[in-house]
Amino acid sequence: MIMNGNSFLRYAIWAIMVVTCISASAQTKAELQKRRDEINQKIAFTRKLIDEAQKNQQSAYSQMRILQEQIRYRQQLQRTYEQEVARINDDILRAERSIAELEAKVALMKQEYGAMIYRAYKGRKSHDEMMYIFAAEDFNQAYKRFKILQEYADYRKRQANEIKSTQEQTALRIKALEADREAKEQLLVEKQREANALSNDKRESEQFINRLKEEEQKLRQQQQEQEAERQRINAAIRKIIEDELAADKKKNDGRFELTPEGKIVSEQFEQNKGTLPWPVIRGVITGRFGKQPHETLPGIVIENNGVDIATEPGTPVLSIFDGTVTSIFSIPGAGQNIIVTHGAYKSVYTHLEGVSVTKGDRISAGEQLGTMLTTGGKNVCHLEIWKMSKDGGTPQNPEVWISRK
Repeated sequence: MIMNGNSFLRYAIWAIMVVTCISASAQTKAELQKRRDEINQKIAFTRKLIDEAQKNQQSAYSQMRILQEQIRYRQQLQRTYEQEVARINDDILRAERSIAELEAKVALMKQEYGAMIYRAYKGRKSHDEMMYIFAAEDFNQAYKRFKILQEYADYRKRQANEIKSTQEQTALRIKALEADREAKEQLLVEKQREANALSNDKRESEQFINRLKEEEQKLRQQQQEQEAERQRINAAIRKIIEDELAADKKKNDGRFELTPEGKIVSEQFEQNKGTLPWPVIRGVITGRFGKQPHETLPGIVIENNGVDIATEPGTPVLSIFDGTVTSIFSIPGAGQNIIVTHGAYKSVYTHLEGVSVTKGDRISAGEQLGTMLTTGGKNVCHLEIWKMSKDGGTPQNPEVWISRK
């Protein structure tokens, strides 16, 4: 059976679909592997922060907050493992179907090839090829008969090559299937190991919570002092921001008005919402924006105008966007503090001990502002984002603006 144009087209489409499925699967595998590696790096970092917190005898509450982030990362890792196993299961099913199709295709081609060889053999017994050519009425007919026999021989050769190629494809798919099955078994082992680690972290978190409950009276006192300190720092930051706004209005006859450059910077800042870089290279959010109930103390509400990011000692603090340094000020207990203005937006960085910029400097995103201040064995970068208007400043949730890690 000679393969006509439609048969060849169907075969070509089938081959392209197989290659496309394999490529798409490989891409998904690479993406999931990359995501798994990133989460493992985060877990390793949180573990390092927990070890440092224990070494520096930080409060059980501080350790628990970091541990809770580690639990969240482990839960993400579990979901990633589940996605990877599901992907491999899909690959196995596709491979099994593909192998079955290839085997059926080989069987059919062998049957057709066998029938073709048999017909050729029978034909040779009753008609000699050369006699068939020489029996032609003229040269043109002889040439056409010669070409027919040649094409028939070429087709037989192509059929044989196609059978061989399809068998090789089948062998490759079987090998890929075996590799997928091995990878699945390995992933299931790793998934179980991570599930055990997650259970251990949850038990450790429960121990922290029980310990904190036993020390509730002492913890309430500490929390009240910390909240009073936070409110004092919040008030100081708000006053500086209000002073900046008043100074801007004074320059514009009492109006809040952005310069053309300020409008451009504001628009660019808004366009980068959700993708702004973090103020530290590596960190874990341990204090979230807004009013939130304390995890272990009923009736205690924590109010935060920004986010708290636990990181390593001496970590550089970086600007989250292009802007101008409009204030550098000191707050007792909060070290040096910097405000960078980005048109109608301001970013605030507190708990610095070394400052690398001066008031009036134009800076770029990622430029170093200073280094982290270590207080009470804690290394926490506090970031706030404010949106300014004629009525004043409104704190924004930085987690909405910075990229997800």
